[in-house]
Amino acid sequence: MTDIDSRLTRCFLSVFPKLPQTAAATATSETMDSWDSIAAATLLTIVSEEFEIPIDYEAVDQLTSFAAIREYVAAQLAS
Repeated sequence: MTDIDSRLTRCFLSVFPKLPQTAAATATSETMDSWDSIAAATLLTIVSEEFEIPIDYEAVDQLTSFAAIREYVAAQLAS
């Protein structure tokens, strides 16, 4: 597990405490009933703070899974 993965997993677990750690990497808004608009906003705020990156408002609709958020974070950190 990379540093990004472990930090992102902690972000997910802080918003979704009932999510098993091993399931975080496969989490999506479609597979989790608790992933509503409030949870999404909270998650993206925590991710923004954890990685000290801005979340582009236009990208929010696409950030609906661990994988998509991880890709976004990696791209922001690389730029």
